[in-house]
Amino acid sequence: MPPTTDATTRANSSTVTLITSKQKPPNKWLIIAGFSLLLGVNQFLWLTFATIVISTEAHFGVNEFFANLLTLMFPIIFVLLAIHSGKVLDNIGYKKIVSLAALLMLIGSIIRWLGADYYWLVFAGQLLIAIAQPYITNAINQVTSDWFDKSQIATVTGVIMGGMFLATALGAFAPAPLIEAFGFSGMLLINVIITAVAVVGFLLVVAEKPKQQDSAISLQEIESLLKNKRLWFISLAVFIAMGYFNGLSNWIAPILAPRGIDEATAGIITAMLIVGGILGALLIPLLSDYLQKRRIFLILATLVGASATYPLLYLTTGTITLLLSFILGFFLLAGYPLLIAAAEDTVHASQAAKAVAMLMMMGNLGGVIVVLLMQGVKGLTGSWIPTGWVLIIAVALASFLVLKIRDKPTIKSIVKPTSGIV
Repeated sequence: MPPTTDATTRANSSTVTLITSKQKPPNKWLIIAGFSLLLGVNQFLWLTFATIVISTEAHFGVNEFFANLLTLMFPIIFVLLAIHSGKVLDNIGYKKIVSLAALLMLIGSIIRWLGADYYWLVFAGQLLIAIAQPYITNAINQVTSDWFDKSQIATVTGVIMGGMFLATALGAFAPAPLIEAFGFSGMLLINVIITAVAVVGFLLVVAEKPKQQDSAISLQEIESLLKNKRLWFISLAVFIAMGYFNGLSNWIAPILAPRGIDEATAGIITAMLIVGGILGALLIPLLSDYLQKRRIFLILATLVGASATYPLLYLTTGTITLLLSFILGFFLLAGYPLLIAAAEDTVHASQAAKAVAMLMMMGNLGGVIVVLLMQGVKGLTGSWIPTGWVLIIAVALASFLVLKIRDKPTIKSIVKPTSGIV
């Protein structure tokens, strides 16, 4: 008697399982490295023109607004595409979507180089890179949860964010010396080469586990995501955190200027903030995973932020200022990967990309609003000095919010029974 269709299906399934089991599993840390490099290069390209506004104005013959627009378009585009990027990442999977975004980013970098002397061509290239950004950034939780247990999520996210902070620092400080050494077109060509390496690396080493058939998200699940109070507290905390970082990094030079601190020194202070953030993002999430606690470290981050911001901006000078900036970055910026990990603790794995999209959308929105709010305070008072109080009040509000983010009963990984043939 020939086998039935169901029997044949089970036999084929068994064969596929046996073949798959013989294949060498991918190196999960290599996957994290490939994804982190791509994410970091995206950050690097975003900030290409952020610290060379004067050079950009002179090169293209445009005013300050258009020079800044090459950088400011990114958070605007991110907010517009955040929800859509989360939806397609969850529904289609991160390997396909991030690969397409990576290729779009490479095309954008090539257009910038080919049109190096024409503002609107460079603008078009930046726009493509900005469009790619949410489809790359919002995959963080998907990549980490795909290959690591929940008990390791904060640590792995910290590694990714540490790389992102490093790329942010390089993106802010590398363009000027590269222009001096190779010219404007040469700087953009180097960006193309770096981007190509990152894209090829991602395509070669990053893999995704097969999606489960029950991973599709229903309308009820989307509604539950929007009604999740814990996720909203986390999102509001990210709103303030990103707003604080953007506001401080954008306006620290004019705030410190009345105390005789020049732009170069202000840049070093910002660099110390980022270096502290890199180390904090590597170490604090590791400790958080070890203790299976998020809340206590988030409280510590906001308390350090609340207590260090005022003396950093208004009291200290010299080495003390640099030390305070490092400490502030170590604790406060380390709270960012913890908030992303807390979101992972909050939602189902099938909602990971949507949850991160919500966080990143709020973060980018906060980054724009706080920067504009500080500029508004300056306009009302005629001085940059009072604008520092926007940051102090913001981090105080964040302290209240993180008190509401209680730890889940358990973050430890659960070993699920396999569904193999019995």
